[in-house]
Amino acid sequence: MFKKKPSPQQEDELDLKNQRPRAGELRRFPTGEALFFSPLPAPTGATPMDLGGNFLAVNEVFLDVGTSNYNKAFQAQMAVWTVMFIWISCWIVFPLILGLATLGNEFTTFWGNILLGLPVYGLVGLWGGGALGALMTYAVISSTRQKARVRPLRFNRQRREVCYLPEGSDTPIIQPWEDLVAWMSVSTGYTGAAVMSTYTFGLAVDNPVTDRVHFLTHGVLTPAHALGKWEAIRCFMEKGPEHCPGVAPYESRATFDQLRADLHQDYRDGYVSALKVFWFYLANVVTWWKFPYWVAEWDHRYSMKSMPTSVEEWSRPLPAAQWAKPSAELLKQNAALAKSYAQGKNFTDHFNTEFNQAKTAETPFG
Repeated sequence: MFKKKPSPQQEDELDLKNQRPRAGELRRFPTGEALFFSPLPAPTGATPMDLGGNFLAVNEVFLDVGTSNYNKAFQAQMAVWTVMFIWISCWIVFPLILGLATLGNEFTTFWGNILLGLPVYGLVGLWGGGALGALMTYAVISSTRQKARVRPLRFNRQRREVCYLPEGSDTPIIQPWEDLVAWMSVSTGYTGAAVMSTYTFGLAVDNPVTDRVHFLTHGVLTPAHALGKWEAIRCFMEKGPEHCPGVAPYESRATFDQLRADLHQDYRDGYVSALKVFWFYLANVVTWWKFPYWVAEWDHRYSMKSMPTSVEEWSRPLPAAQWAKPSAELLKQNAALAKSYAQGKNFTDHFNTEFNQAKTAETPFG
């Protein structure tokens, strides 16, 4: 889910190490702005959502946030479909068009034209489809290998701590939940034809040993995606697993079997037409039937690495009497937010009012 190597722009513009943010702060930088949700994890009033399938484990003790194999089958289907489109076009469609071009032409024949063009189109399809297939295969495999190098971020609600494992390391970095920095940023750029905005959900983990800030960023489609993701994580930590979305669905060949069985049942019940059933079989035959779902299974087996022993020990359940408690400062902040939401204010309204009141109090003569 998260990219773990920040760009120089992120480090320079957000400057989290030298300027500690606060919840509700809006920090501007040359290409955009970032709204912070923590330290002191603040409720935003958004609906908890796990869009994209990033919740890998949810139980009474911990939440793992990473990248599942959800949509891996679709990625493989698109790769196969792209190659098959070239092969079908070069070996069937284009030669057939050449053959049909002979209609009404007394100097050539249907099969003669096809045999004339087939070697050329066949060679183009062979090399073009092969080259594109190799490129798409590399993309599918490289994304899985990249995912395998990154272990999920683990949130322990009983200890109220967050565990981060740097890439290639088995030494965990444990940070208090209330000290974690979280934000949503929007950056605006000009492509030459239009102005484009990109949205990012980010977390920052402090490593006291190396005195370094680890940036974990995840591109999202809209601000609602970032707000929903943050609220789902916060609800797990503050309220429990029953208040956050469940784990991402696991894709396998059984998923394909279930989709086909559901389609047959919908057809028998009259909810779908025979045309949709035909299209399902045609599309899946062209994309090599269950092969994409086998790729999803392989992705899961290859990329889901076990946690180090130290993290497993840290993740064991604690007696209720030993559970960490929220700080008085957090309880006070969240109570004030709940009051503001009841009055019809939103997240930014509350913190803007709080900031203005604090600024007025610091000015002795108003």
